This record gives sequence, C-alpha cells and structure tokens, in this order.
Amino acid sequence: MNRSSYIALMVVAGLGFSGALNSACAVEGSDQLIAEANKSISIAEDTVGEARAAIEAAKQILSTIPADSDQMVEVTEMLAKVKDNWALALEALDGAKESASKIPTASTAEIAGDYKLLATVNAGVALSGAEVVKTGVAFVEAVAADKVEALDIIRVAMQDSLAASSQVQFNYERVKSLITQKYSK
Repeated sequence: MNRSSYIALMVVAGLGFSGALNSACAVEGSDQLIAEANKSISIAEDTVGEARAAIEAAKQILSTIPADSDQMVEVTEMLAKVKDNWALALEALDGAKESASKIPTASTAEIAGDYKLLATVNAGVALSGAEVVKTGVAFVEAVAADKVEALDIIRVAMQDSLAASSQVQFNYERVKSLITQKYSK
C-alpha cells in the first residue's frame, strides 16, 4: 500500500470513528434526557387519566341536572372549556411522546436536548389542559349535587386553571419558536 492510499484510508477511518464518537456522545447523554422526559410524560399521563375518569363520571352526572337549572348556561360554558382543553391535553401528550421518542436517534446531544425540552413543555401543556378539565368537571359535579356554596370557589379555581394553562401554552409556543429559529439558520 502506498503512502497516499494509507493516508486516505486513515482519514476515512478517522472520519468514521469521529462520527461514531459523536453518535455515542449523543446516545450516552440521551439516557438521562429520556428519563427526564419520561418523568414529565408520566406525570402528565396520570393527570390526563384522572381527567378521563372525571369526564366519564361527568357523563353520568350531567343527566341529573335539570334542563331548566339556573346554572345550565354556565355548565354548558364550562363543558365547552372542558372539551377544548381535553383536545389540547391529548394532542400535547401525543406531542410529548413523539418528541421523547426522537431523543435516542438525535444526531447530536444538543438536538437530543431540544427534543427533551419539547417533550417536557408538551407534557406541561397536557398537564395544564387536564387540570382545566378536572376543574370544569368539578363544577358540573357541584351543580348536580346542588352545592351552590362551592360554585364560587370552583369558578375562581377555573379562572386560575385557565390562566395557568394559557401561560403554559404561551411558554410552549415560545420554546417551539426558539428551537425552530435555532435550526432554520
């Protein structure tokens, strides 16, 4: 083998080894990122599960509220918010899982970190949406049980839940925008 062939072979081997090292670094750090993302997702899944159970209970309870109830208009408004936030929670949970699934195959540790960040903020959106659902269902339950004294407290809790959910969604959009800008250069 002549000298130039040997040098070319070493360069190719070095580039291949360098690529393997970069991949190994991304994979090596990805275990921790995956664990952190999965922890956020697990918490969101638990809350979404609680919201799902609350929705099922509300379906049964809703029929016990008289159609001419003074609170029926407000119950309808609450249920509209519940519906919107339920859809948001499910979509965000799917997004969190999708982002987390991309962590181990990311080409760099930085990209893996960005996927972990997207998974975490998506899980936060799912969690906050599920909390809105649970609060809205609590209102329906209070109306059905004729617990008028609890309605004001639940209204305030709903306003707080909606405000928190709105802020979490804003943060998600901001993070998503920053990551998109980062890779569009």
